[in-house]
Amino acid sequence: MLEMQLNGGVCTPKGFRGAGVKAGIKASGNHDLALLASDVPARCFGVFTLNQVKAAPVLYDQEVLSRSDRISAVLVNSGNANACTGPDGWADAKRMAQVAESALGLGKDSVLVCSTGIIGRKLPIEKIEVAVPAVHEALSHEGSEAFARAIMTTDTKMKTLGAVLTTSEGEIRIGGACKGSGMIHPNMATMLAYITTDIELPPTFRPEFKAWVNESFNAISVDGDMSTNDTCILLANGASGISYHNLSLSEQGEFRRAIESVMLELALMIVRDGEGATRMVEIRVEKATSKDDARKIGRFVCTSNLVKTAMFGQDPNWGRILSSAGSAGGELIADRTDLFFEDVQVLRGGRPLDVDYTRLREVVARKEYRITLVLNMGDSSASSYTCDLSYDYVKINAEYTT
Repeated sequence: MLEMQLNGGVCTPKGFRGAGVKAGIKASGNHDLALLASDVPARCFGVFTLNQVKAAPVLYDQEVLSRSDRISAVLVNSGNANACTGPDGWADAKRMAQVAESALGLGKDSVLVCSTGIIGRKLPIEKIEVAVPAVHEALSHEGSEAFARAIMTTDTKMKTLGAVLTTSEGEIRIGGACKGSGMIHPNMATMLAYITTDIELPPTFRPEFKAWVNESFNAISVDGDMSTNDTCILLANGASGISYHNLSLSEQGEFRRAIESVMLELALMIVRDGEGATRMVEIRVEKATSKDDARKIGRFVCTSNLVKTAMFGQDPNWGRILSSAGSAGGELIADRTDLFFEDVQVLRGGRPLDVDYTRLREVVARKEYRITLVLNMGDSSASSYTCDLSYDYVKINAEYTT
């Protein structure tokens, strides 16, 4: 049985502590340095941006994880991306890790680092060095909210979640926090995400984790721009005393579904909090020739400015959706395609239907709804998630550095 805890977070599982403090990185003076620590070294899995321009902390973490899959802590700063900062950026990322390792009494390659914020500005490493003792001192098993608050940038809401799965071996806890609001696009988003669990996972779990990322953080788009800093980290510390291998096959399946549910819900929080967003829409592609085609078409529709502005205007302009789907590069034959807004069918076999526009307008006026493209080409399906594109998105990003 799975119980979701909306007031939970990264410290929901046993053996995790979190904290967040003000280091003076953000001009606003808000919290901007966060620390997540495991009481015992945790097996770590990481997925990072596919952008060819990678921030220094991404490159540093990838190097660390190439040597070790046991991590004890993650230090995160917001307000500065430490991206496009050259050799100094790499040195600053390494120095962040070293300062945290020293404060926590840990050895080399025990701490990962993440940064988020404005690109191209030197990281104020001196401020971080001064603040690390304070964030270390503030670590608490009740620190989920403090951690989640300190990683935010243009987010308007904290994104944090916990879950408890009851098994025959006992309770397994899962927690998570993420940040993201703009520069959101598959592979991944302008987001940092941290998933924790107190089960012991085998090192062979990396493909599973990547699959979960594909169905959650890689299935969302706000504006079609891929960030330099995207990072998703899973820490499994085994503090529950339960090993994945000790679960029955059905319970292993329940655990996989539970952690995927937590990750998807966190990803949807990012879409709901998209910069200037007023509604969230699921683009469901069904009966595609392959999973890849279903994803490709859904994600392409999610990035169409014409589709997204129609969502903002509550305009059920299905022609924009079909045109975008046909441009995605996946296999599609218009004369086979059906299209639905929730249960209101507007297209059958590529031909428009007489539609009850009162019902249709009621659907597109909702804060959240689903658009389904049925391609009738095969047996594969996938969902992608996006938000509308509003006036406020332009205003937020036109003034981002000023």
